[in-house]
Amino acid sequence: MSKLTLQYEGIALKEYAVGAGVTIGRLPDNAVVIDNPAVSGHHAKVFHEGNRVILEDLRSTNGTFVIGRPVTRHVLQHGDEVLVGKHQIVFDQNAAEPQPAGAPMQSLGDTVYLDTKQHRALRATLESARADAAKPVTPRPAMASTSGPRRVGVLRVIAGSAEQDEYSLDGQTSIIGRSNTALVRLRGWFKPAVAVAIAKNGPGYVATAMGGKPLINQAPLEGRHTLQEGDMLVVSGLVLEFAWKEGVRAESAA
Repeated sequence: MSKLTLQYEGIALKEYAVGAGVTIGRLPDNAVVIDNPAVSGHHAKVFHEGNRVILEDLRSTNGTFVIGRPVTRHVLQHGDEVLVGKHQIVFDQNAAEPQPAGAPMQSLGDTVYLDTKQHRALRATLESARADAAKPVTPRPAMASTSGPRRVGVLRVIAGSAEQDEYSLDGQTSIIGRSNTALVRLRGWFKPAVAVAIAKNGPGYVATAMGGKPLINQAPLEGRHTLQEGDMLVVSGLVLEFAWKEGVRAESAA
């Protein structure tokens, strides 16, 4: 199934199944409504023609662009980025879970719904997490060997595609997302660059939602959540279980 993802400044706003076709424009009778003066009332449409998906400009005032080039009629290819006004619409021809034509797709973890305030809050949270990770850690006296092994948090992959079966949370802050610096890499063009940040907090770990719609124990992950043994994280279709694992035994104090 084919779908369109509406984005603004790199943030995904909504996803739409192409189905029998969708129209794009400023007026509310469009399937994809973009309330912006640069967008015409009926700006463009996307529809199936045989096995192809066609983008057609509806004689809009400011034009429709694909990869920076103006088009009147264009056969969409997977990953094409359509520019309508200041918004981007990214085409995905391999989407799953069919939805009614033109209906916003409500796939948890894949779609990010952000208004301006939420966008600012997300950026502030991400900057806060990065700042916490950059703070120097005050060394603590080494525990005597008789205190037993040090516990380390791990994420075990229960379902979904991942590069490893288990990830050790050794860093001060561990990221789940599409970013190249993420500990747990999400695969897919539309996955959030940073979905969840997991930071060490004393002897434990705290998970914070950064993008997308991650779940914790089948409920939306909102704010900061202190991870407990057996907690289940669902991030963009990837199911992860938090657990404790014995690490290396602490060295005796000198």
